Amino acid sequence: MFNIKFWLVISLVFIIESCATLPKEFNEITVKKEITLSQVLSSPENYRGFNVLWGGRIVNCLNRENSTILEIVEFPLDLESKPQAETKSYGRFLVETKDFLDCAIYTPGKLITVAGTFKELRDGKIGERPYKFPVIEGKAFHLWKEEIRVQLEAYPCWYPYWYLWYYPWWCCP
Repeated sequence: MFNIKFWLVISLVFIIESCATLPKEFNEITVKKEITLSQVLSSPENYRGFNVLWGGRIVNCLNRENSTILEIVEFPLDLESKPQAETKSYGRFLVETKDFLDCAIYTPGKLITVAGTFKELRDGKIGERPYKFPVIEGKAFHLWKEEIRVQLEAYPCWYPYWYLWYYPWWCCP
């Protein structure tokens, strides 16, 4: 009896583990997925130096001499760590990396997930409004491919035989 329960529990763990996988870029980095942007904004001193996993939509990309800075509108992540852009955002954050990220690839509007270390809050502006941006040192990035959603509608083919006078055979798929 113990043997069956043991293998049932092991197989259940593997099934659950396979359902919530991170993209391969994040395999080597241990992050605290439970740390949110709103928590960091409320008490930044408690989270300085922690590795976080955040995602959102790119607003701006800036290449400097020795670094690249991404400004991102934060969105909550789903089980695959993809930003859910249809939900509410809790603010913006900056990603700073010493790697060169081509701004022709990291264009505004694309969804991205970033793993990195929270460093500080930096003063900046969104338009004319002052804003404190959480800054993370980016270690791993994953750009998400654009999804094109198409809605197909088909006529039901359950019409009685007398409907064929009104709906000929080419109306049914």
